Amino acid sequence: MSIDLERERTVQALCSHFAQDRLTTQELELRFEEVYKANSAAELRGVMRGLPALAAPLVPEEPLPMYSVVPAVSGESEKRLLALMGEVRRQGPWVVPRRIRAAAWMGAIRIDLREAQIPEGGVDIDASAIMGEVRIILPPGLHADVDGLAIMGEFSDRTTNHGAIPGMPLIRVKGTALMGAVRAETKMPRESTLEAWKRRLRGW
Repeated sequence: MSIDLERERTVQALCSHFAQDRLTTQELELRFEEVYKANSAAELRGVMRGLPALAAPLVPEEPLPMYSVVPAVSGESEKRLLALMGEVRRQGPWVVPRRIRAAAWMGAIRIDLREAQIPEGGVDIDASAIMGEVRIILPPGLHADVDGLAIMGEFSDRTTNHGAIPGMPLIRVKGTALMGAVRAETKMPRESTLEAWKRRLRGW
């Protein structure tokens, strides 16, 4: 079994334990971080320490994502976000277009995808930060491909899922950081969203 498949199965098992209240939100987040840092099957087995064996998983073959996927034709094709010495935020439940052009000039842009509706073909984010910051937040399970240029700044990929997976939307981030920062990272959703997600898991 490949390490990627073993990693996904470990995530599925952790989701099952979370749905059965054997893990708190904080514990789930910490173990997710361990999963995506693991480089061997032995390290992945260590992530399951202290948890009983599962008689049967509570989730289907493909675990329910924390975000939702919609047909690409259901929303707008492109959105422009501009922060000029100010701040722009997109968060909570919202329909993400297929392309986002984000420019922060001495300002800040926050693109939060943790509760968003993601087009099935994925999203292209063109980000530029000039003495400002563009921050892109993904939930666990949503994969990213990050590639950019930093000039006296930072263009960083702190996500835990990398590269394309067949059938899953991919967040493609590219652009430039000039004396600024473009950051893509993975974070757990809010507590209320996680509880709703847990109820959906139990439904299986």
